[in-house]
Amino acid sequence: MGLGDRLRAWLRGEPAGGGHPAGGRPTGRGGRRRRDGDAVGDAPALAELEAFARSRRGVEAYLEPRTNLYGLSVLLVAGDGEYLRRPVPDEPAVRRFCDRLGLPLYDAKRVGYPRRVREYDRGVRSDPVDLGDLPPWPGPDVAGGEEEPPPPPTS
Repeated sequence: MGLGDRLRAWLRGEPAGGGHPAGGRPTGRGGRRRRDGDAVGDAPALAELEAFARSRRGVEAYLEPRTNLYGLSVLLVAGDGEYLRRPVPDEPAVRRFCDRLGLPLYDAKRVGYPRRVREYDRGVRSDPVDLGDLPPWPGPDVAGGEEEPPPPPTS
């Protein structure tokens, strides 16, 4: 095993000899499977992703393709740009995960990443507008044109 192989294994979280990542978790397609289809060793990563998604607002998921250096991974991006990236076993597991939590799933290779991720890395914080910050609505809601708008104010 050469230096390049050892470096790739280390970046994937595997020991220098290959095989299972640190902590003895099975990897890849040869890993043990639970009945729900998720690899046994991937439960900690999915638990971290779930905790992130449940503790933040406006979370979206971006599926990142497998490369020569990294395996398949998912990037969760919160509404303020904060993000969390973790390796995942396969695309169907990510789809089940996102369906269960009601997260939109995008293909990062096709759509790219949102601008707020880059702004978050640069330290730019946008102030999100909350419904409580908006002024009160000036009149009744128009639900299909049945109601007339209020007359203009007279001076």
